[in-house]
Amino acid sequence: ANSATQPACTPGFTAGTRPTNDANMLGLDYKREAQCFAYTGPITDIHNHIASPDAARLYFEAADDYGVGHAWTMTGLDNARRNTAELEPELRDRLHYIAVPDYAKKDDPGTFTTQWFKDLVSFYEMGSRMMKLWAAPRARDFGGDDLLLDSPNRLEGIRIAYDTGYRVFMTHVGDPDTWFQTAYADASRYGTKPQQFEPLERLLDQYPDVTWIGAHMGGNPEDLDWLHAFLERHPNYVVDTSATKWQVRELSRHPERFVQFVEANPRRVLFGTDIVANDNNLSPPNEGGPTSGGGGYDLYASRFWALRTVIESSYQGPSPIVDPDLHQVDPSADPKSTATLRGAAMPSALLENLYHGAAAAVTGG
Repeated sequence: ANSATQPACTPGFTAGTRPTNDANMLGLDYKREAQCFAYTGPITDIHNHIASPDAARLYFEAADDYGVGHAWTMTGLDNARRNTAELEPELRDRLHYIAVPDYAKKDDPGTFTTQWFKDLVSFYEMGSRMMKLWAAPRARDFGGDDLLLDSPNRLEGIRIAYDTGYRVFMTHVGDPDTWFQTAYADASRYGTKPQQFEPLERLLDQYPDVTWIGAHMGGNPEDLDWLHAFLERHPNYVVDTSATKWQVRELSRHPERFVQFVEANPRRVLFGTDIVANDNNLSPPNEGGPTSGGGGYDLYASRFWALRTVIESSYQGPSPIVDPDLHQVDPSADPKSTATLRGAAMPSALLENLYHGAAAAVTGG
């Protein structure tokens, strides 16, 4: 149950006590910081990428510190099978798979077509009941037309997933406004931001008995009025808070509106981090081998800390996470700039649904 006990500290109280890195520019002791949140109920991370057993173990170390119980994760089928075979049962049972193509094999013929169709069935046989459609504008550069949300191959994959039994589809169609100002400035190639949502709206109507999760606050945390209207038009659409750097930056621009949005859309905002956990980011900077307490642990813990700080607290101050978008938009900005966070201090009555209840409703518990 949600505890009303006042925490013994406030976020940021350990600043300057640890070495800094790109996930910890404030020098926080993330393990001690985890004590600074009053909510003690269940938390589900509906959106992350855990690619190996060692990465899963380190992810769950940070997850345990921050009260996160279960994780819905995206990785290639080979990695998912390896995790299933090698992880300890107590961790394996907390890890649930969202079916995705194996993006590490993007150059192999069929990765996003024929092999993807087979992988959907294989993931389902492993117990997966959710699949992900990545259709960000840059997918045009990554996988060509096959990754467009309404391409013939994508539509065939959606049909196969539906016929197999999937009833939860996650989508990524929108990207930050900062990217449309820079990387996607060529609208003739990438389209405008509003155009990204047009095929999604058609599919939402075509599959009304599917729950569609819009990753990254539906791709539009910058304009919650627009997003609220989108949810009103589509009762089978929900959103998650993943892509931590982006979300905490933009939601901090209008924290009061964020609270209003969550309150107006009960059980339609899910907690997610977008943590990428693999064997390349297990170690502290300049050190080898899996370890915790440094850069590797900080990378994962920083996402939990930043999101919970913005959601639960009244913190106002710098983010500990380097935000490359700030330099991308303003080249005069320090490449190690971090965003300014403004906590929403969300009422405790909203937290259980955001952290767990909405995910439980979508995933069947």
